[in-house]
Amino acid sequence: MGTIKETILDIGKPIRRIVNNIRMSWRWTKFGWNDRDFDYVYLYNVMKFKIDNMEKTFVKYGYHDNNDYTTSRMRLISRLLDKVSTEFYEMEYWDYVYDENHNKIDKIDIYLEANKHNYRRSGKYFSTRGRNMKSFNVKEACAMDIGYYKHKKAKRLLFQLLEHRIDWFWD
Repeated sequence: MGTIKETILDIGKPIRRIVNNIRMSWRWTKFGWNDRDFDYVYLYNVMKFKIDNMEKTFVKYGYHDNNDYTTSRMRLISRLLDKVSTEFYEMEYWDYVYDENHNKIDKIDIYLEANKHNYRRSGKYFSTRGRNMKSFNVKEACAMDIGYYKHKKAKRLLFQLLEHRIDWFWD
């Protein structure tokens, strides 16, 4: 037979569980309202939301050994999810071609020079294909190749990290 305090705490557990479940359901409602079945970006957003929540909980409560390493991996995965879902790397070259007012600027050489090692590995998707490239010049096509390659590389790293670490996020 426990004390009165223990009895009250035992009675309060189901109530706290119900309140917590309502709170958790409320946090996830934005995905029910904003979801579109045809757009893969929503899947990235759900994964990012879940990873971010897990990371915050691990930082707050520190459940297991290697907690700092695990949370750093979670932050990296979250950043990669953001970069991949917004196609950051595919559109990165755009800042070197156009300014914020969509006026043409000529800084593409800076981008190409900074990413020349990626161009060699890119497979030259846009610049060597038989596409209608009249609207693009060769430098822009090369920059598109680099962006496409960097996006694929980020996506590959993201899923390698998930494959390797997802089972260890809790244990």
